[in-house]
Order: sequence, then structure tokens, then C-alpha cells
Amino acid sequence: MAIDIKEFTTADITITPTGVGAGNFGILGFLTKEEGVILPAERTRSYTSLASVGDDWAADSEVYLCATAFYSQTPQPRDFVVLMNYATSQKAQLVGGGHSALDDLHLITNGTLDLTIEGTTINITALDFFGAADLDAVALILNTALDTALTGTTCVYSSYGFLITSPSLGAVSTITFATGTASEALGLQQHQGLISDGLEEETPVDSLTVVENKGTDFIGLVLHKDMRDVIAGATGANIADIADFCEASKKIFMNTSNSTALLSNVITTDVASVLKNKTLRYSLTTFSKNTNEYPSASVFGRAASVNFEGIATTITLNLKQMPTVTVEDLTANEFSVLRSKNASAIVKIGKTINAYTDSKMASGSWLDTTHGLMWLEDRIQTDMFNLLYQSSTKIPYTQAGINLAKARLARSCGAAVRNGLAGAGYLPDGTYLPNGYVVNSVAVGDVSSSDRGARIYNGLSFKMIGAGALHEIHITGEFSE
Repeated sequence: MAIDIKEFTTADITITPTGVGAGNFGILGFLTKEEGVILPAERTRSYTSLASVGDDWAADSEVYLCATAFYSQTPQPRDFVVLMNYATSQKAQLVGGGHSALDDLHLITNGTLDLTIEGTTINITALDFFGAADLDAVALILNTALDTALTGTTCVYSSYGFLITSPSLGAVSTITFATGTASEALGLQQHQGLISDGLEEETPVDSLTVVENKGTDFIGLVLHKDMRDVIAGATGANIADIADFCEASKKIFMNTSNSTALLSNVITTDVASVLKNKTLRYSLTTFSKNTNEYPSASVFGRAASVNFEGIATTITLNLKQMPTVTVEDLTANEFSVLRSKNASAIVKIGKTINAYTDSKMASGSWLDTTHGLMWLEDRIQTDMFNLLYQSSTKIPYTQAGINLAKARLARSCGAAVRNGLAGAGYLPDGTYLPNGYVVNSVAVGDVSSSDRGARIYNGLSFKMIGAGALHEIHITGEFSE
């Protein structure tokens, strides 16, 4: 028997874990009141094309109209997510999933189903599906049994599966998952289905809070047209509260206003003025006289196509085309007033140009800067996490370890220069940064013992010069005969 070569040499190869990916900064969330497609148990639904939206929503629905404006941009964006606002009270529902085929359900001739609805324990026996012609017929048998046990309880077969709905509306309406011999075949057990207890009427902020807690990912937010220009509405239902939510959660509120009050220099209570007075970095107002269009979805659709990992890929939204959106024919004075309120619009320029201008946020900053800094924060966080996560050995708390972190931060900042977000220039104190940024670090010898003992380093920082963008060019000249 030969001697194994492992007696003389061995090789062990470890696999470096794949780093976490960067965030997606092109996702538009649309908050809608339109019910009937997405149940409360699901709450949100994501799409990647207009065709996929059309599979669920009618062509005259507000969801489809908003998606049309979003997907009509060039380059075409990809990610559109519908967020539900349940403006009316809802019943509790048990949404089934993964049920057996009809032939297998036919084998159930003396099944049981047990669950609790609104505090009432329901024990259904002698379920017989043998003669059911289809899944709707199975649901009808369940519907009869449930209604007998608790009047008003219903069961239908839907695109989700078997759907059991409680009789009452609001917070008093509750339901549990099912047990019993027929429960798994019907897809109604805990590992198969979803539950939503009854809901009281929600404000838009209520709905956004639920979505945020659920972890649904979106960057831009556009509202159903019925939510626009609500200034004095109830708490959570007015535009200022929605904008405050976006400010705190770092979502870009793509507000649309149909109020001509934005064009008056006398009126200071319009929605654009309200948001400007709150100095909001994450709110952008677009004016449109057309109440049936979604110009803000088109604007975000153009921003959503930016590839922040590319070279010279960042853009300004000023003077961009907004397909499907009707242009505003404004006078010079109306346009001036609109600008003074940090609001934007798609306007006629000269005889042939229809373009968006200016893309200024309520605070006076710019959409491309706000969007770009959101990406930069994520890029830095992701790069730093991956430095720690992917290291096969520990990164020592020494000057060498700090230098590694400093180099990784410099790489993040370099990406911002590469894509055009930042560039060479002067800091407010007059310091010139030829690279567009400078990274600073506190020497390991100057770190407090408490931070070092806790293995926390707070000494990294950077300064960066935004590349900005030219929006206007003014020229003077002198001519001599």
C-alpha cells in the first residue's frame, strides 16, 4: 500500500466570504389607496417592468398610470414597488398558500378544520371535498361551513390561494392559522399562509411606518393623486407630515402639486412654501396643472437610471426630458415665483424645447446631490463592513490596521470622484483638494483607552468637494466697430 502524500505535505484552502452588495438607489415606491389587488397580509408588491405592473393592475388604475410615467424614461429604470395605504377599515384575513392539487383534495371526505376568529373557537368537522368540481367549489364548501360556525365569515379561492375573511372590520377583527386534518392540504397552516388582523383606517404616514418596519426597500416616494396638496389635513395625512417622515427615514419625497397657488407670490401657505420653510433636504416639489398625471414619477425614473459605479455617470435633472408628461406653459413671472419657492416643473423653453427645471429640493439643495450623497453613505458603510467581514484574520488595532481602514475609505471617496459626484476644488477655508477629497485619521497613539478597549475607532473622517453642475450660463461681451 502506497504512502499517502499527505504524510509529507497538506493544503487547506479557505473561501473568503462574498461581501455584501451595495444598495439599490433606483427603487420608486408608489403609495396608493387602490384596493383589491394587494391584501393587507402582503402590504407591498415589487415590479420590474410596465408589463408586470399590467399583469396585476388595470390600464386606467393610478398604479399603472404612475408606472407608465416611471418606465417611459430613457434609459429605462427597473424597480417599482407598490405600497398600500388602507384608507378604510379592513377585516382580518387568513391567506392560504401551497395547497394540494384538486385530485388530492378529493381524498378528503371527513376532514376537520380548527381556528379562532374574533375570539370564537371554530371546529369544523366532516369536510367532504370529493364532489368538488374545482377549487372554487372547495372554497364554497368551506364558506358554507365557516358562515355556519360564525355568521359573516367567508372563504374564496383567489390568486393567493384559499382566503378566509372575518366578519368584522377594524382592530376587533382577529384570526389565527388553522389546524386540523384538512388544514395542511388547504394551505392554511402557519408554515404555509399569511395572517393580517383587522385594520383601522390608516393615514399615509401610518402606512409608510408599517412599510418601513416591514423592511420594504425603496428610495423615492410618489403619492396617489388624491393625497396631493393636503396642507391642513389630520396628523399623518398632510403633506408636511409625509415629508417629515421621508426626512427622518432618508427617502426622497417626490411631491407633486396641482395647486396654482404655487404660481402666486402673494400666497405663502401653498405646499411648496410649507416644505421650503421646513428646510427639507429630502423633498422635491414638481408643479403640474394636470391632476391625472405623475410627473414626479418620471423625474425619479430619470434619476433611477444613474449607475453610481460607473465613470462620469452622474447627472443633473435640470433640462431633462419627461416623456408622457404634459408641459406647463408658464409666464416668466410664474416661472420666477415657482423657482422662488424651490419648486420645479416641465416647461416650454423657446419654441421647441420642453424640459424639466430646476430639480431643487425644498431646502435649496439639488436632487442629484441628495441622491448622490445617499449612495455615498451606503458605499462607505458597505466598503467598511466588507473590510471587517471578508478579512480572514483580524484587523489589528494598530497603526497598520487603521491605515487599512483609511485606504478603504479613500477607495469609497474615489468612486464618488470617478462617477462625477465630487471633483477637484476648494474647501470653504481655501484649501485646494486636487483629488476632490482628503481622508484624515487619528493616530493609534491618540485613541482613548476606552475606545480601544471597546474595539471602536472613531478617528476616520473625510472632506469632499461636490462637482456640482452648470444650470445657467450668463455671458457679457464688448463689441467695438
